[in-house]
Amino acid sequence: MAEWLPDAWPGILDRLGCDPAVLPVAERFACIPPGLGDEDRRTLALLALLVLLAAQEGHTRLALEGPGAEGTAAWTAELLGRGASLSELLARPALAKAWGPAEARKPLVFGSSNDGRAWLTTLRLEEAEARVAAVVRGRLAQASQAPQLAEALFTHPVTLSQEQRAAVGQAVAAPLTLVTGGPGTGKTSIVVAILRAAVHGGLAPGDIALAAPTGKAAQRLGESLRGTLARITAPDAADQALLAELPEPQTLHRLLAYLPARSAFRHHRHNPLPQRLVVVDESSMVGLELMDGLLQALAPEGRLVLLGDAGQLPSVEAGAVFRDLVGALPGAAVRLTHSYRMDPSDPDGRSVLGTAHALREGRAGELEAPGLLAWRDGLADLTGHGAEGLEANTPVLKAFLADWMNHEILAQPGFAAAAERIYHPGPEGWGPGEAEALEALFRTHERARLLCPLRGGAGLQGVEGLNLHLHARLQAATDLPLERDLGFYAGEPVMIRANDYRHGLFNGDQGVVVKAQQADGVHQLVVFRARDGFRGLPLRPLRAQLEWAYALTVHKAQGSEFDRIALVLPDHAGPLLTREVVYTALTRARRAATILGSRAALAAACGATGFRNTGLGDLLG
Repeated sequence: MAEWLPDAWPGILDRLGCDPAVLPVAERFACIPPGLGDEDRRTLALLALLVLLAAQEGHTRLALEGPGAEGTAAWTAELLGRGASLSELLARPALAKAWGPAEARKPLVFGSSNDGRAWLTTLRLEEAEARVAAVVRGRLAQASQAPQLAEALFTHPVTLSQEQRAAVGQAVAAPLTLVTGGPGTGKTSIVVAILRAAVHGGLAPGDIALAAPTGKAAQRLGESLRGTLARITAPDAADQALLAELPEPQTLHRLLAYLPARSAFRHHRHNPLPQRLVVVDESSMVGLELMDGLLQALAPEGRLVLLGDAGQLPSVEAGAVFRDLVGALPGAAVRLTHSYRMDPSDPDGRSVLGTAHALREGRAGELEAPGLLAWRDGLADLTGHGAEGLEANTPVLKAFLADWMNHEILAQPGFAAAAERIYHPGPEGWGPGEAEALEALFRTHERARLLCPLRGGAGLQGVEGLNLHLHARLQAATDLPLERDLGFYAGEPVMIRANDYRHGLFNGDQGVVVKAQQADGVHQLVVFRARDGFRGLPLRPLRAQLEWAYALTVHKAQGSEFDRIALVLPDHAGPLLTREVVYTALTRARRAATILGSRAALAAACGATGFRNTGLGDLLG
């Protein structure tokens, strides 16, 4: 660390829970302009650090005035002490060479929003938003085509509503279509109709790309599409071609051919994607720079369809691109409002989704209306149906976790035998009955999952503590690991926490641990789902990239669905306890959602919204 940086800053960042990697980046920012003295470099490092901290929280702009400015002032006070004035620091004459308007192309960009609020950002983020806005404006200026669509596309294998038909019609005609709707609004049925309309209109299946931000979301999209297409009772030649050659959904990084050594994509403006139709699911999870990469890589004549839920959590990375696009481009957006989960014959799904909608809209007074959230008096009163709440201190939560392990994991059909089994993978695939056993393991963990807003946190307040607690509980019920230094047991769910391009694995990919016979003995494998079955990889080389996945952060759970979820709320308000977080968590559940925490914590979440200071809406307004 440079001598001119305050020694206290690393400790302050650690106490604030910030990624310490931002400090050396801020230091490099401060070293870009020549001829600055130590005090000016320290001031420039502070400005860069504040912008980077804001980006860590998802903002593309550091608010200097208006909403979000109180957070900027709090960070400044922590780093410089009470009474520090950011406006005075920005006025230092020597720093004029380091920041200015975007056209000056200096490391930091200073500007004001359409309503006059001042902000600061990096040139990289400002240019990314400007490129996204420029591509979007260019696409909206292109002429739309209006092909004739056969009525059968709208009535088989699923009868589409008028709003779903409007989405299909726009998607096959317009260069850019945004489809936003909550769970159960039929987005998969729309995608099937779009694909069928495209191939009936002359596109080959190879002219279509299907993508999602994560491997899990891509896998779920593929399964849903194949299941719906298989229900076509009398497929014609175009349908048969689509069934036989359905493009495999893939992550956006894989679609764009990410080059990790260069931190760049192989496909870009000068080497565009060959596909003429690109459909992206779970678009709310796509951050600014990834969306910028996608838009730059689209062929000029290509069409783009973005599907998602604008009410969900935005991306982990900086930006809220899908939400901003839906809000700024009403002519390009189709909103799906009818939920097929709200069927009177499905009171459990109706209860969960009705509760989620009330939370998203901040209607706290309606949460406990009949048929919505039911607060239970004790653990024994939980039914595992619909939306339920339980006031849970640490002893109650530990008792709940014991019950969860016993009923939602150990007692599930086929789990115990499949976890204890020694598998025999070979060149010809898995041994007799082993694919079925692996399916039982995956089905167990894909059926129910614990969710939490926080990754860390004291005790059982975060994902790390919950996973450690359940890992210890499984140890009491199974054999010790074969290789004690690896720290995983057979049958445990695990998740990749960093991209591993050598093994074709991506951050968020989930698998299960098993014991397998190898040439030199029995060792542990991590098994992942693949399109044609299951793929096993030795655990030891992956050890540093693995973590337990009994519990997931709400962000990591996006793109997944479970029959039942249990949401563990922290006992205090914070930036991660918002209505978007709880809404996203509850909408991962098809039938049952149990909220574990206080009524006060839930009320705090209902009253807090996840504000992001971004510039895309201004640029498109």
